Amino acid sequence: MKHYLLFFTSALFFTAMNAQAESFWLILQNSTYGIEKIEMKNMSQCEEQGKEYKKSSGIPRYLCLIGK
Repeated sequence: MKHYLLFFTSALFFTAMNAQAESFWLILQNSTYGIEKIEMKNMSQCEEQGKEYKKSSGIPRYLCLIGK
């Protein structure tokens, strides 16, 4: 019985750790000193939106980061 309890507790612990999904952030430079961060669904969306920002604003500075 103790083995099952230990297994169950371990399974819950590792499931909880895996539930912490990664987050993706698009960091934009608005002007000389300003920056803005926007959360994205995934890395490909981040890259796509960064390229669109670069085309529309003329400011070529953006960065995609992965967070937790």
